[in-house]
Amino acid sequence: MASVTWAPLASLLLLLLLVPGVPSQTRSRCYSQLHQKSQLTKPVCSQPVYDWCSSCDSARRCQTRTECFALWRPQQVSPVTVRLFYEALCPPSRFFMSMVLFPTWALLGDNVMDITLVPFGNAQETEVNGTWEFTCQHGELECELNMAQTCVLYLLGRQFPNAFAVINCMTSAADPETSLEPCLKIYAPQISVDDVMKCVTGPQGKEMMHQNAMMTNHLSPPHTFIPWILVEESRLENPAELLNTVCHLYKGEVPDACRRNTFSRK
Repeated sequence: MASVTWAPLASLLLLLLLVPGVPSQTRSRCYSQLHQKSQLTKPVCSQPVYDWCSSCDSARRCQTRTECFALWRPQQVSPVTVRLFYEALCPPSRFFMSMVLFPTWALLGDNVMDITLVPFGNAQETEVNGTWEFTCQHGELECELNMAQTCVLYLLGRQFPNAFAVINCMTSAADPETSLEPCLKIYAPQISVDDVMKCVTGPQGKEMMHQNAMMTNHLSPPHTFIPWILVEESRLENPAELLNTVCHLYKGEVPDACRRNTFSRK
């Protein structure tokens, strides 16, 4: 077969559809080999089109380096979604947050876990004179803490790691009532207690808490206890299985934390 100097469009499409990927451990060797100085004699391609990217040598011989690099490039993998419906003073919620969810997220990171926190739980809301009022299972303090944590999530916006760290700090504190200020100073010094309280006492906080109520009250099937944990929209029956469940569902390369915890992918 004559050396390949160009590839017809149809052949390239066939290449992308049919050719198997090269194992990740081979890619680094491919990059170094394919970027070596060209030899004086042109390489001869003897492979059929579906084998052009089967190895580094085939890509070099068939002069399909650009196409093969695009094929071997790791694809984006969506993180596993985890939604936690909880209450700020609920003992099981506090335990799961501080002893299971936060440590698991710290091990795996944002690339593997996409976490949504919804503080409301078994609270009740009523509309009074055009504004929302809330009653919480563990009293008025819980309503204030639910709102404060909701406002932390709002004020920090895309800085979820900082917001999650603040909320976990508050949840795991011996005295959650006084935890907001020290937790902000440690994990989110860019916002103050005054910033949070302005949100808590203003219309923005009530509106966001109403959104939390809507998400909680429209769960299907409805929640029967708190914390209510959804992983990829399916209820996690055993909270202790969060790490193994996320590791099993994640479609990307198995994280080191999964391997260290004797997880084996089927």
